[in-house]
Parts: sequence; structure tokens; C-alpha cells
Amino acid sequence: MAINWKKKFNPSVLVKKIDEIRMLDGDSVSFKGFRYDQYITALKSMIAIEEDLSSETKQSLILVGFHEASKKKNLTQSEIMSSVKNAVREYKNKPAQPYSLLTTLNIEWRSNLSGFHINGCYLRFSKYLPKKYRESRGKAIVDVTSWLIDQDEPFSYYISAHVKSKSEYEAVNKMLDAIDLLRGIWNLNESKLFVRRFGNGKKKPINRITLGALHTLHKKNGSLAADVYWYETDHYKNHAKVDFSKNQTLLFTEKVRKKLKLSKYKAEIESGIIRYVRALDSLDYNAAFIKLWSVLEYLTFTLGENYDKTIKRTRFHFDEGDYHKQILEHLRQYRNRFVHAGTGTNDIDTQIYQLKYYVEILLSFHIFNSLRFNSLEEASKFMDLKPSIDVLKEQISLCKSAIKYLQ
Repeated sequence: MAINWKKKFNPSVLVKKIDEIRMLDGDSVSFKGFRYDQYITALKSMIAIEEDLSSETKQSLILVGFHEASKKKNLTQSEIMSSVKNAVREYKNKPAQPYSLLTTLNIEWRSNLSGFHINGCYLRFSKYLPKKYRESRGKAIVDVTSWLIDQDEPFSYYISAHVKSKSEYEAVNKMLDAIDLLRGIWNLNESKLFVRRFGNGKKKPINRITLGALHTLHKKNGSLAADVYWYETDHYKNHAKVDFSKNQTLLFTEKVRKKLKLSKYKAEIESGIIRYVRALDSLDYNAAFIKLWSVLEYLTFTLGENYDKTIKRTRFHFDEGDYHKQILEHLRQYRNRFVHAGTGTNDIDTQIYQLKYYVEILLSFHIFNSLRFNSLEEASKFMDLKPSIDVLKEQISLCKSAIKYLQ
């Protein structure tokens, strides 16, 4: 279990500050003043937990460990570390509990949706709010009416995700990942058309298939599993309903899932699809553009690399490489201008659809190629080859000569 203080931090400085506001009363502890939150936020950043857990779960376990350590007579960084390790150990030994996540999708009722098993989650669809969730879902909506929604979007499909997990946060992350993976595949097929929007009206999400505003977490009996709600910050009301009965989206979904099942780097491709769909949920197109550029870097395995490599690997997929190099360079400069100067342009719609096209080409390559790459990195290095049959034949000849020479 790898849990350590991160480098470049000196936790003893912060521990001393916390100890100054700590008040012990038998087995209970409290903190005076208003600096507790500032100190604890910084403390959470200082500890690295190298376990396959969500960031929210890691943060909560650090907090649990800290509070146990703070009950001791002497608060030290070694006591905190020991208590955090113990909290993680106890968490890992907990039995998994069943959880369900309920939300809506803007899909026409006439669409015939069956269930999906995705990465340990089961997704079930219903045209009506399932009876076991009605009371608890109603209570949640009352709680958020003043700032989010006062009812579920009429005539939307309900989707409930089901999984066993050791914590609420882990459960929610797994279920939303499963839902967004499915949504990502659907939107790959549904959101291909470029739609120019004129005027200064509120923009719609580029994704045609989006989640409802509120996601509620439930126990097995249907009651709320937490007093925390998950919601879409960029929820767009009255989004057009998508009718799956009139297109090939479900057949496309089946085809993609069969290909993913055969892939040796399935999890990495799925992560790319999830990143893609979440980027295009945003109503702020400049923010969506930045997220989508990050997806382009991810799919070319060039995160943290020189952007020239990102462009080189992307243009590999096109006959007119010189032309696409110009467009990609134009998009790169737009990205840099917005990040560094905070200035966008009025034609952001065009820019984001240009970038979206390249991301979708790369996703299609990773999903549908039959070259049996072992990883995203290996597949991306393949893109470093010259996209010329004559040049590749010459390189093959040179490699054969080199093998003969070395033998």
C-alpha cells in the first residue's frame, strides 16, 4: 500500500498550524477559528495515495485518517500518515454494497432500449420513473427546486445504473463512467453534422444525447444513499429528443462494443470516448474546445509533449497531409491564444467542429483498426511512420538489409 507525503511539501509546518487551533475534550476534538478548512484543503494535497480509488474517495479517507490522528494527545505528521494508512486499509476490507444511480436522457419514448452490462455496471432504461425511487427522487427534486429543476424533463427516458461498491463516491464514478461511455458511443454516431448557430442566443451542447439535470444515488430499497446530489452544471433545458427508432445508432453501438471487447487496450480507448463526450457537454464552446484539444493529445499519446508531435500523428490519417497540417496548426494557435490571453473568436462554432472531426477520426482509428496494438502508446507510435507506401517500402528494404548485416 503506497501512501506517502508528496515531495516539495513540508507537512510539519502545516501540522503545527493545525495543532494551534486544535481543542481536545476527552475522545472528541474540535478546531477554533475559521482557518480549519484552509489547512485541511492544503493537507489533502500533501498526501499521495497510490491506490485504484476515485479522487473523492482518497480525499475522504485522508480526512478520516486525519480526524483519528487529531484525537491523539500529540498531533504529528507520522501519526497522521499512520492513521490515513489505517483508514485506507479498513476501507479496502469493507464489503461492497449495492448502489443505484437514477437520471434521465433526452431520448424519444418510441426508442426501444434494452439493458447494457458495462464494466461491472448494469444500465436499465424505463419510460416512467420506477416506483421504488419515486418518493426519494421527489424529495431530492424538492431540495434542489430553488436552484436546479422543479421536475424531471417530461417525456425523457429514465436510466438507472446499478453496481456494487465500497463507497458512494466510488459507486457514482463507476456508474457515470458507464453511462458516459454509452453516451459517447451514441454521440459518435449522432453528432456528426455541423450546425452553425446565428445570433446571440444561448448555445446548445454539441452532444445530441445529454444527461438530465439531476442524478440521485439510491440504496437497494430505493431510498437515498447520501444527502449529496450530483448534477449537470451545463444542463440545457428542452434539448430535442433523439429518436433511435429512425437511425442505426443501436447497431453502431453493438459494432463498437464488439470491437472494444477484442482490443488489447480497451480501457484506454474507453477513457478517450468518455473524455470526448464530456468535453462536448459544455455550453461554453471555448471551454469545450480546450477539453477537446486535450482529448486529441490523449488519443495521440502526446500529453505533455510538443504540439508538433500531436499534429504529426493526427495528419498521418489523411492523404492531403499538408492541408490538414495547416488546419491543425490553425487550431493549435487558437488553443494557445485562448489559454494564454483568454480571447476567443466569434466563429468558435467552426473551430470546435473542425477539432471535433479530428478527434472522431482518431477515435475511429483506435476502435476499428485490426492491427492488434498492445496499448495506446504503441498505436500512437504507429502514427510516426511516413504516410507514404513508397517511403514505407524503402524503409522495409533498409530494415531487411540491416538485419542481414547484424546477423
